[in-house]
Amino acid sequence: MTEETFDQQITLSLRRVEALWQRAHELLEVPNDESQPGQGVPAQPQKLLMESLTELSHSLQELQFAAGELRQQNEKLAESRMAVEAERQRYKELFNFAPDGYLVTNPEAEVAEANQAAAQLLNFSPEGLVGKSLVAFVATQERRDFYYKLSQLQRGESINNWPVQIQPRGGSSFLASFTVVPVQDTQGQVVGLRWRLQDLAAVRYRESSQPPSKHLFCAVLDRAAIGIALLDSEGRVIDRNQTLQDMLGCDGEILQAIFPQLMNWDKPGVESAMFHQLLTGERRSYQLEKRLFHPERSIEWVRLTLALVPAMEEEPIYITCILEDITEQKQLKAEQQEAIKQQQAIKQEQEAIKQLAASQQEQPPASNQQLEQPGPSVEALVEQLGKLLNTILSSSSDFFFVSDRAGKYIYVNQTAAKAWGLAQSDFIGKTWQQLQLSAEVTERLEVQRETVLKMGLSINDETSLTTAEGIRDYEYTMTRLNDINGEGGAVAITFKDITEQKQAVTSASEALAKEAELMALKSYLAHFASVVTQELRSPLNNIFSYAKRIENNHQQGNGETNTNYPQRIQVNARRINQLLNDLVLLKKIEAKELHVNPTWLDLNDFCHKLSVELQHHGSGQHRIAFTSQGHCFGLWDEKLLRRTLMNLLLNAMQYSPEGSEIQFELVCEEEKVMFHIQDCGIGIPEDDRKFLFNGFHRGSNVGAIAGNGLGLLVVKQCVQLQGGKIDLESQVGVGTRVTVTLPFDHHPAESPAISG
Repeated sequence: MTEETFDQQITLSLRRVEALWQRAHELLEVPNDESQPGQGVPAQPQKLLMESLTELSHSLQELQFAAGELRQQNEKLAESRMAVEAERQRYKELFNFAPDGYLVTNPEAEVAEANQAAAQLLNFSPEGLVGKSLVAFVATQERRDFYYKLSQLQRGESINNWPVQIQPRGGSSFLASFTVVPVQDTQGQVVGLRWRLQDLAAVRYRESSQPPSKHLFCAVLDRAAIGIALLDSEGRVIDRNQTLQDMLGCDGEILQAIFPQLMNWDKPGVESAMFHQLLTGERRSYQLEKRLFHPERSIEWVRLTLALVPAMEEEPIYITCILEDITEQKQLKAEQQEAIKQQQAIKQEQEAIKQLAASQQEQPPASNQQLEQPGPSVEALVEQLGKLLNTILSSSSDFFFVSDRAGKYIYVNQTAAKAWGLAQSDFIGKTWQQLQLSAEVTERLEVQRETVLKMGLSINDETSLTTAEGIRDYEYTMTRLNDINGEGGAVAITFKDITEQKQAVTSASEALAKEAELMALKSYLAHFASVVTQELRSPLNNIFSYAKRIENNHQQGNGETNTNYPQRIQVNARRINQLLNDLVLLKKIEAKELHVNPTWLDLNDFCHKLSVELQHHGSGQHRIAFTSQGHCFGLWDEKLLRRTLMNLLLNAMQYSPEGSEIQFELVCEEEKVMFHIQDCGIGIPEDDRKFLFNGFHRGSNVGAIAGNGLGLLVVKQCVQLQGGKIDLESQVGVGTRVTVTLPFDHHPAESPAISG
């Protein structure tokens, strides 16, 4: 029931009670007819009836008063609702135009809402992101980690500054940072997630200091002879120089209010269409000549240049605007055209006189009738001039079209006609729509033609046309042709083929990209050869040196013991073998020749034996303390697992001081197993951690400690091949903790019988 209906019902009920009260009062006042006993109402019921009706009337009056108060409360509630809606809209705008990317998703990371910055980072529109899963934008190699972190979020945990490699649609990947907060209902259940997305490269760029010449640059721009402004996505002026204000004759506040209307961006037409194409990225810039109608301005014609500012992913759209006064140029050009027209008219008159004189001289004097015959007519001279002009225009490789006010062709040169496989006469009377161009191109050309005809603008643009030679790229110019009264009577369009130019630019860009790729490959190969050579030379030299000492001691028969030399030779040989095995393994993984071959394995026994083996080969210089939680018997690839754990344990021993303890822990859970390896070594600097899983990269603090930088890359590839993930925590001077997590495929019902 609406408020109006409620008021009507209250008023109607009150009227009915008043009528009932009045009728009862009239009945009570009627004198009793003694001839009809029993018809009168006794005094006591009369009193009760009057009191009841009076009380009912008072109740309805109170109800009407309450309805009035309710109406006032409804009005206040409506005002509060409007205020809340305005506040919500304000926060919505703050959300949309925040410099960082913000998203709202369900617990499964499916997008429900995204702001402009997030959409730009992921190369989508905000509406296009709705319903899509964020995991689709995460680099393939990081998706398992993404799902693991997502499970933490679904348990109600928050995550700050989570580095993720993002792969936007159709763009290059970049390193980003997620900060995520779960949204919980009254029962503590996670019903949504709120994400902040930052491009780390852009953040660092913003934090870097500006060059000292910035203030000088701004001062020079303010004194420039041309008007310069910075616009937002609505065409509003954010900042401008003084010259622009002087050119348009208004101060900053007025300029901000009228600039979009002054540029005709608030109404349909070619100018608003071109500005929209700039915003959507269909064009990077455009230029046109524009006439400003204002009786108080000396400036009548300007050249407007707009360009989209290349922005970082989280930044809003900015546009640079340059306004150049070309009034004098236009006036000079108009005077030149007028002078040319006058010269052509004089020349035509002279030619006509010469032809008339020549024709009269060729005729012999005869009768008066012959003397009275006229020379060549003006129509004939015009026809000859038209043929000459057609010959000149048709010899050009450019296309020339002339259309009347209705958009129908009145002239097409022979070059354009051949491009469509038609005769020149076939074009006469036709329009753009009859050339079988695409609907988009036809609409744009028609809008531009009408604008040129009405406003006298000269428009330069580019398009692609389908001709007899296929799809070609053209640059075209539209210019208005005025009649003798100075009004627009036709439009001339010139098309210039720029296909080869564009192909040359594209080829040059591709060549530069290939050259850069080749240079990067050469640099990588040189670095690879240098590292491998060094890693082979050092242990080979050590082996040669130890073997020579053993030989010399044996020949000289001295008492120096040779006990440690064979062991040292074995260590260096193992180092060479490890390097070669790592290279072969990486080659197989890259070629997708390596497959997982799971077998039944008792992890407790496997890890214990591996720790004993490595401690024995390490000559007791380090102690490996192995512990386990739970019993793990399931399916794993023994070779890949051995390679993974051996590399991690050898790394821990290599970068820890002699005599220190390496903690090796196995944790078995229902659906996963975790291997924790903790050392007390030199630690890894923070700047090096993000590169550790790249080939041949080592920490900046390793000094003279031997190594090739392949160990962690091999570990990462082996872990990912088994469907797991690896995490690393480190502190310089304290040590490093590496955690490898693998899925636990135990299938107890399928386990083979173990005989005792």
